[in-house]
Amino acid sequence: MKLLLVLLLTASAASGADLVRLGKSPYRIVVSAQAPPAERRAAEELQRYVREISGAELPIRDDSRAVRGPLVLIGRSRALARIAPSLPPRRLGPEGFVIETRGPHLVIAGGGQRGTMYGVYEFLERLGVRWFTADVTRVPRLRSIPLGNLRVRQEPAFEYREPFFTEAFDRDWAARNRANGDHARLDASTGGKVGYYPFVHSFNQLVPPEKYFAEHPEYFSLIDGKRRAERSQLCLTNEAVLRIATETVDRWIAEHPEAAIFSVSQNDWEGWCECDRCRRVEEEEGGAHSGPLLRFVNALADQIAKKHPGKLIDTLAYWYTEAPPLRVRPRPNVRIRLCPIGICTAHSFSQCPRSAYFYRNLQAWAKITDQLYVWHYNTNFRHYLMPFPDLDELAADIPLYRRTGVKGLFLQGAYPEGGGGEMAWLKSWVLARLLWDPSRDAWKLVDEFLEGVYGRAAPLMRRYLDLLHAEVRPQPAGRGLHLWIFNVPDYSPRLLDEGFRLFDEAEKAAESAEIRRRIRKDRLSLEYLALLRSARYEVRAGRYAPANLELLKDNARAFLAGARRHGIRSLHEGRPIEFDDRFFESLQSYQAERLENRFFEAIVVPLLNARIVRFLDKTRGRELLRPAPQHDLRYPDTGGIAAGVHAHRRAPAWPAHWRAERAGEGQLLLSAALDNGLQVRHRIVLTERGLALDTTVSNPAPDEIAAVIQHHAEAAPGDIDAEALEYADTSGRSIRRLLIQPGEPPEGRLQFDAPALPREGFRLSLAGFFAASGDAARAAAQWTAKTPPAAIFTYWSQETRLAPGSAVRLSSFYSRK
Repeated sequence: MKLLLVLLLTASAASGADLVRLGKSPYRIVVSAQAPPAERRAAEELQRYVREISGAELPIRDDSRAVRGPLVLIGRSRALARIAPSLPPRRLGPEGFVIETRGPHLVIAGGGQRGTMYGVYEFLERLGVRWFTADVTRVPRLRSIPLGNLRVRQEPAFEYREPFFTEAFDRDWAARNRANGDHARLDASTGGKVGYYPFVHSFNQLVPPEKYFAEHPEYFSLIDGKRRAERSQLCLTNEAVLRIATETVDRWIAEHPEAAIFSVSQNDWEGWCECDRCRRVEEEEGGAHSGPLLRFVNALADQIAKKHPGKLIDTLAYWYTEAPPLRVRPRPNVRIRLCPIGICTAHSFSQCPRSAYFYRNLQAWAKITDQLYVWHYNTNFRHYLMPFPDLDELAADIPLYRRTGVKGLFLQGAYPEGGGGEMAWLKSWVLARLLWDPSRDAWKLVDEFLEGVYGRAAPLMRRYLDLLHAEVRPQPAGRGLHLWIFNVPDYSPRLLDEGFRLFDEAEKAAESAEIRRRIRKDRLSLEYLALLRSARYEVRAGRYAPANLELLKDNARAFLAGARRHGIRSLHEGRPIEFDDRFFESLQSYQAERLENRFFEAIVVPLLNARIVRFLDKTRGRELLRPAPQHDLRYPDTGGIAAGVHAHRRAPAWPAHWRAERAGEGQLLLSAALDNGLQVRHRIVLTERGLALDTTVSNPAPDEIAAVIQHHAEAAPGDIDAEALEYADTSGRSIRRLLIQPGEPPEGRLQFDAPALPREGFRLSLAGFFAASGDAARAAAQWTAKTPPAAIFTYWSQETRLAPGSAVRLSSFYSRK
């Protein structure tokens, strides 16, 4: 900034023009008498900040009468047409602007509704003004403001720019930092925004199942041979579905004329349609689930274009539709929002092997459409306060998106009411800067923010950020951890030890109580990580519990009170902070039942759904199960080996309150009566061969009840990049599949239905974990390289409607081979 001011002063000396000299100005601000609200705002903002910078008051005049003297011409006006008829240029984009001096006059004019306003903010930024947060603004004090010979032209790198944090929703902050996304509280006074209706996941709004399913189940997905209303999608080859959806969008356009883009997008779960017509389209499109979706969206968009040529239709390339189709191409009025939900967010997807699959998808979509948007993720959605070192990745990938041809970016961070996500205010500002101009140096922007917000504590806050990012930076500079948007990273103890020391020093260095408050708010991230560490469950002396349960609860109360003092109302997506009150207060110590012989040890916790939380191979001293994942908000009722009873395979398990009794050496018999009347008997037997589960569900009730049994085991793999799944098909042919395939997603799944189940079970080649079932109707093996890595084996009984007096049974077996 000092260099910029020197250059301006040098230019001023050459031209002799000063907007303000020694606190006084001869300039008047001129706007059109018919100026739109955003241009009037631009004039007022310029007047306000020039006054705050220099003390000079520049009067605002409209062009209804001639105005004498040197002028600041804001937007198109008769005065501008007289003085500089070539400005703004005809080919200037809808949000671009020019800043030019013409003789003694200053021209700031732009395209569209917002261009001129953005030009004023650029001019003020060149004077040193910064709007770091909604509450923290930096305004320099200058007795004189030189103009010099200005020739500035800018257009944004992306047409749609949304840093999606609560901290970025403020109207004035968003306008001043040139964010134009749907969720910012922008209005006519700021030139509007890029508005959606609805924003996303709209299938159930397009064709509501509560309205149509009873009479027309064929409108909804066929899943496992049955039409489903719950956690389903639409049957996208059904002509009636297309007609109803088109009528719905047509109504939305009439009801929401302010919106430019209308979402026709899948629900936020799987459940694609498996009917013959949908499958046929998938086959024609190279097996891509995006094929039926894009054909459907195109057909709808064609109808909308006839009546509403200026409106756009949006859909997702998300989850199961992320890979592009083989043949169909998006219509010109269709926006594809590509969602890299599975990538590593620590490293650029162009460099990280865990994210190579997404880079391939991005390049493939960019080849078939020039209207590509991206929905990028930049927080931990299960734990908003979790330290999340993704600044290196964002610094690399936002420019890469631009080079690839992406037109719009939605950067999803923590967005609950009250805000407070990890470093959300810093990331909001840095990302807004990069969305306008990706060529900016991200870490220089970080330093500028730290200096403006933390004052003398800025160097210590930067050292903390470097410490945090060292956890994920490639070796030897860092530890090389990967980072995921739902998982709890395996951070080193040094992050907590050194991080707390840096925060202590930063508080001491802070020059005001307000800066200390900001530092304490940022410190909550480390405190949250420490709290989660202390909540880990372990087996000790016949109990399954954290190391110090009462201290944990005291610390949780203090932490949550501190979070509330900073206005934080949620720590997890979709859950208020009261969830955490209940979560920590509900933690308890559980009785653990031990089964043991000379080869194996198994620990069962009956009150946690009869969950087996330890399965130890004593001969090798190796735990066969992965650590229970803390990112699952049902923790500690997660991981291990467990049984459940469901209405169908996509339904949640019914709660079971187990009673346990010893049933002989190495055996535990558990029984439960479910709320729907079903009776469950679950036997766990440990022998020198391994661990056997046997579950029987019977129906003593007078009516039929739908039921299916699931057995679920989460094994600890060996080196996940070298681990392989071994099994034999029905012909006896041996198959060996490397779990993590180069260039493929870092997780995957195989499913087998009877009679095509693997003949002799599954085996992990390195870990040796073995899983089998002799009577399952379905078996699935899935795996993940995400923290903590796992190979997960699931068995299902036959889905059935249990008649009164009938039963269904499932058995499975686990060992090391």
